[in-house]
Amino acid sequence: MTPKRFIILILSVIVFGLSYLLISQSYPIAFVNWQPIIFSSFKKDVLSAGSYYQKILETYDKNQAVVMNSKEVKQEIERAVLDKLIEDKLIWRELEKRLENNDLKKMINDKIEEAIKGKDIKKEVEVLYGISLDEFKERFLKPQARREIFESRLQLENNLSVGGLDNWLKKIKKQAKVVIFLPGFEWNGEGIIIK
Repeated sequence: MTPKRFIILILSVIVFGLSYLLISQSYPIAFVNWQPIIFSSFKKDVLSAGSYYQKILETYDKNQAVVMNSKEVKQEIERAVLDKLIEDKLIWRELEKRLENNDLKKMINDKIEEAIKGKDIKKEVEVLYGISLDEFKERFLKPQARREIFESRLQLENNLSVGGLDNWLKKIKKQAKVVIFLPGFEWNGEGIIIK
């Protein structure tokens, strides 16, 4: 293969790879201790949260439902979702350090099953969040289960001081290496802020 053909091949692979990332929205918008947060996942969480708040406002105060269309509200939802995704990455990383992977998966699945046991929430989830029950488990119940498991783990290890998990998160957030690529947001060592 000639050097010219080799360069063309390499450039073609790069262009194809970048095109795929853009089309599938699989590019990182942030890194948390070198673990990526992918745009498509962030976007789904933002849409689900927006759907939830829209339905709540339509149910309890239809006059306020138009507030969801404001730039400030949309930006605050994005900020809160990104902050939550970062917290989940930090908690998940700590859990993986402390527990075996198989044990952790079983504990998470048990927590989820316990939370929905005997409840038929499929329709409610689809209406309120605009996603399937499986997606709801993945995007909302698993992070909550990890959070609860980690908090329990800290209590067992006697590492949970006054203020609990929130104080632990403040400490870990200050130590975390977080890089944000999403325009309009930045990391200040404590959380995501809007620029």
